[in-house]
Amino acid sequence: MRAAGRVGTALTMIGLMVFGCGGGDGDVDGGDADGGPSAAEERLAQFAPITLTFEDSLLDERQRRMVAELVEASGHLDAAFRLQVWRGNASPEDVLPAGESSEDDAIRSYYDIMYGPWDALESDEPFLDVGEKPEGAGYYPPDITREEFEAWIEEHPEDRESFVSGYTIIERTEDGGLEAVPYSEAFREHLEPAAAALREAAEYADNESLKRFLELRADALLSDEYFESEVAWMRLEDNLVDPTIGPYEVYEDNLFGYKTAFESFIGLKDPEVSEQLATLEGYLPDLERALPIPDEHKYLDRPFTAPISVVDLIYAAGDTRKGVQTIAFNLPNDPRVREQEGSKKVMLRNVIQAKFDRILKPIAETVLVEEQASRIGPGPYFTRVLMHELAHALGPDYVTGQPGTTVGQGLRDRYSAIEEAKADAVGTHSLGVLTDRGVYDEEFREEIYIDHVADMFRCIRFGATEAHGLGCLTQLNYLIENGAIDYDGETGKFSADLETMPEVMADLARQYLLFEATGDYEGAGQFLESYGTMRPEVREALDRLAGRVPVDLRPSYEITAMLEDAS
Repeated sequence: MRAAGRVGTALTMIGLMVFGCGGGDGDVDGGDADGGPSAAEERLAQFAPITLTFEDSLLDERQRRMVAELVEASGHLDAAFRLQVWRGNASPEDVLPAGESSEDDAIRSYYDIMYGPWDALESDEPFLDVGEKPEGAGYYPPDITREEFEAWIEEHPEDRESFVSGYTIIERTEDGGLEAVPYSEAFREHLEPAAAALREAAEYADNESLKRFLELRADALLSDEYFESEVAWMRLEDNLVDPTIGPYEVYEDNLFGYKTAFESFIGLKDPEVSEQLATLEGYLPDLERALPIPDEHKYLDRPFTAPISVVDLIYAAGDTRKGVQTIAFNLPNDPRVREQEGSKKVMLRNVIQAKFDRILKPIAETVLVEEQASRIGPGPYFTRVLMHELAHALGPDYVTGQPGTTVGQGLRDRYSAIEEAKADAVGTHSLGVLTDRGVYDEEFREEIYIDHVADMFRCIRFGATEAHGLGCLTQLNYLIENGAIDYDGETGKFSADLETMPEVMADLARQYLLFEATGDYEGAGQFLESYGTMRPEVREALDRLAGRVPVDLRPSYEITAMLEDAS
C-alpha cells in the first residue's frame, strides 16, 4: 500500500506541476462608463479576453515554418466550420450591423465568438433578427424535419450509409428530394487550400510520424476517407509540435448528432509530464472491470491504449473556438480506430490553468461553503479533467445486441449530452476506484468530489443547448435529489456530502452507461428532460456569479502576432 500511495502522491504532484507554463493576461470587457453597458456589451463581457502564450524558444526554424502552415490550414477549416454552423455565414454582412457604434462592435464581436447570430449561453436564442437556429445547423436544409429525413431513408435504403455518414451534408434537389453531398465537394473551396497547407507543413516536419500524419490528413480532406490518417494520428511519437486537425465532434448537429465538425488544435507538447501521466494508462483495464454495469456491456478485450499528451495550446480554430473553449479532449471518435488503436487524451495545459485561475476558483468561493471552497486546488482540477477524458474511452462503443450500431447512432441528438455527463460521472467514480486501489489517498478523493461540485456550476453556465452544460445540469440535480450535495438555505451555499457521494456517483454513472449500452433513446430523453431543469436555489447561485465571474475565455494567440510580425 505504501508504494502505491507514493504513486498517487507523484500523480497528484504532476497535477500541480502542469500549471507551470503561461496562460496569459486579460480583463473582462467593460461597459459604457456614461450610460452603462448595452445588452450586446453585457453579453460580450461574459467572456474574459486572454492571450495564450507558449515557449517559442523550443521551436527551431523549420518547426516555426511548419506551425505557420498549420495555422494557415486551420484558418481554412475555420471557414468551412462557419458554414457548418449556418449556411448564412456565407454572407454574414447581410445580418451584421455596420459597426458604427460601440454596441455594433460588441454585436460583431459576439457574433464572432458564437460563429453566428445565436447565443449558445441562452439556449441558442437569436441576438439578431434571424429567427430560430435550424436544429440541423448548416448540415441539412433548414426546413427539413426528422420525419422527412427518416422517411426518405425508409423509401431509399440505398441512401442510408451516405445520409448518416459523418462526412456528408444533406442538400435539397431541384425536384424537392434529398441528396448527400460529401464534405470534400461541399467545402472544396476551403478544403483544397487546407490540404495544400498541410502538405507544405509536412515538408518542414523532421519527425517521420508527424510527416506521415500530415500527408495522410491532407489526402483525407479531399477523399473523405479518414481512417488511415486517424491511425497515423494515434501513432504519433516523439513529436514536439502536436496537431489535431480535421472533422471530429457532432455537437453542432442537434437534429441527429451524425455530422462531424471541422476543428484544429495546434499544441506544443511537454514530453516529460506526458510520460509521467502515462502511468494511469495501466489502470484502464481495472477501471473497465469496475464499471457499475453488467459485464455483458463491458469491453474487457478492447486495446486499452491511451496515450496522454500534455500540451500548451498555440492556436485553435473551428468547433473548439466557438463559444466555450475546450480544456482537454479524447479522440478519435471513430469506434473502428478505437478498437484497433485505442484513443488519445490531450490536455491543454495553458487553457486549464487560465480557467482554474479566472473561473473555477472564484466560482467555488461564491457557491461552496467556506470550508470546502478552501480545498479547491489546481491538482484535483487537472486530475479530474484528465479522468473525464480517460472515461470517454471506457464503456460501450456499440449498442449491445445491435452489431454495427454505434452508441452515437443509437442515441442520436441525445448522445452528446449523455456522453459528456457519462465521462464526468464515470471519471469521478473511477477516481474513487483508484483511491480504493491505493493510487490516491482519501483526502485527495474528497477534494475531487468538492472540485466536481464547483465545476458543475461552471459548465451549467454554458447553456442547456450545449452538451456539457446540459450534462452537468442533469448530474447536479441527480446528486442533490439523492443526497450527495447539500444546500444551506441560510447562506445559499452548497457542499459535497463526502460520505454519500461515492455510492450516488456510482448510481449516476450506471444511469448514463446503460442509456448508451442499450441505445435507450426514449429513456435518455426522459432523463434529460426530468433532470435538465433549473432549481431555484441553483438559479440564485448562478445569479450571484453574473457580472462577477466570467462564463468563459475569449482567447487570442501569441502565435498570430508573431506570424504577422514575421510577414
